[in-house]
Amino acid sequence: NGDRDRLVRTENAQPAIFIDSLSKEEALRSRGIVPAAVAGHSLGEYAALVSSGVIPSAEDALAVVIDRGRLMGRVHGGGMAAILKLPLAEVEEICDGIDGAVNVANINGPTQIVISGDLESLQAAMDACQDAGGRVIKLDVSGPFHTPLLAAAQAALAPSIEQLEFLTANIPFVSSVSGRMESDPSTIRSLLLTQITACVQWVSAVESLVKLGVDVAIDVGPGKVLTNMGRRITDKIEFVTFKEAIDGAI
Repeated sequence: NGDRDRLVRTENAQPAIFIDSLSKEEALRSRGIVPAAVAGHSLGEYAALVSSGVIPSAEDALAVVIDRGRLMGRVHGGGMAAILKLPLAEVEEICDGIDGAVNVANINGPTQIVISGDLESLQAAMDACQDAGGRVIKLDVSGPFHTPLLAAAQAALAPSIEQLEFLTANIPFVSSVSGRMESDPSTIRSLLLTQITACVQWVSAVESLVKLGVDVAIDVGPGKVLTNMGRRITDKIEFVTFKEAIDGAI
């Protein structure tokens, strides 16, 4: 609980979301709903890694999440925007044609792409996407997350990640950095080390869950963002919110 403006700051929001996600998962387990596979979008990977047993200590993971939020919260001078109604290839081509630093940061759906970069380059890419027929939504974030512009923050976070213990997963873990199921602890550590500068491959991650035979996915993140994105990616998985799962919709 607290002042909303303080809560939404990334240094405060990240640990709050991590704890909330694990609390929801524990509530599901207490009702006999146990995951057969897990995946997490960006920050959500930390909760997924705890859930799968790759990171055995939730307390240690929380300490890294606190560092992650603090370091990312210090990054300013950039932003992010959602681009709707344009395919990935076209958005990538637009970003490649902009002088400066702007990249595809999240692939959230076939025509739901997030771009990120310095403010001038981002605005140029937003204008070009709009001219190409896309719908552009500027996101209320403080920095150019999931781009090389966060290299310094990523390097500063690395020692905290290196100190974490990584084990073999108890259940399949799908990385949103690689978009694939990953089982080797050292590979997962390496992917996590690159996470805040890497593009979130959410479409590929969901497609990997389909290949694993997942037919129901419960969104334990804030609200129903992942539920809505998942429904736009595939009809082979039934995506439900935490509330729907608790209320007996599955």
